[in-house]
Amino acid sequence: MILVAIVLAAGAVMMARSWISGQIADRAPDDAPEITTTTVVVAAAPLRFGNKLAREHVKIVEWPAALVPEGTFKTIDEVVSGEPRVVLQSIEPNEPILVTKITGPGQRASLSTIISAGMRAMTIRVNDVLGVAGFVLPNDRVDLLLTREIISNQPITDVLLQNIKVLGIDQKADQPDEGTADVVKAVTIEVTVEQAQKITLASTVGTLSLALRDVENVASEPTRTISLRDLNVSETNITPAPVIAELEDDDDAGALAPPPTPVPTPTAVITEPADEFGSIGITRGTARQEYRVNSTGQVMP
Repeated sequence: MILVAIVLAAGAVMMARSWISGQIADRAPDDAPEITTTTVVVAAAPLRFGNKLAREHVKIVEWPAALVPEGTFKTIDEVVSGEPRVVLQSIEPNEPILVTKITGPGQRASLSTIISAGMRAMTIRVNDVLGVAGFVLPNDRVDLLLTREIISNQPITDVLLQNIKVLGIDQKADQPDEGTADVVKAVTIEVTVEQAQKITLASTVGTLSLALRDVENVASEPTRTISLRDLNVSETNITPAPVIAELEDDDDAGALAPPPTPVPTPTAVITEPADEFGSIGITRGTARQEYRVNSTGQVMP
């Protein structure tokens, strides 16, 4: 009975596999293109800025030939042969190794290798507040704000530059492994020559601050100068205008309208003519007598 059960179970399995294969074949389109693959070198472990590539850091995987990214390697020897290469940007496991993310053979990992063509790297000094409490990381986008005084005790704030790429924080050009915020003292950004001139001049006349942008917000926005007068503008202190109901009848409108504010009548001021005479008082004993004297000193009756 056990042998019979085993034979029946094996037969059921074979029949089920045959039925499933037939269903898959029936559902597959007749004109389905054949997918061709090729080999691509990917990272076998997390790689960070400054890591030297070795054979144990990479591996070969099959990749659809039509979807191979530009700048990949097909063999491990292309990556690790000769002088060692150094990682310039973070590479996660199973991510293709691209020529733009590593140096050439024997080159060192420096900031100059990751600057875009025609751009410049410039460092500005920040603190825990001006640097967004350390949440600014390499490859983020920021706006530069300039706060200065145009006249005594009248500060203003302008948006100096928008959508500026961050190359590094302090002396780090790579994002940290953990999602922690490090308070830094300097931020290195990627700018043009003219933008570098503006930043240099702005740092001598005011204070520079950073404003972190979200990853999808890359468009420049219209801005205006903010002064002390704008600090009093708030949605909470705007008094709405009184609403006056429209009445169909003019007589009713006149009856319900508030009485006009009375205009005060100006009071006439009567100015008395100035006295042309002066007075002199003479006291004899306990008696005192007043005499009127004109401008020439004569006593008048």
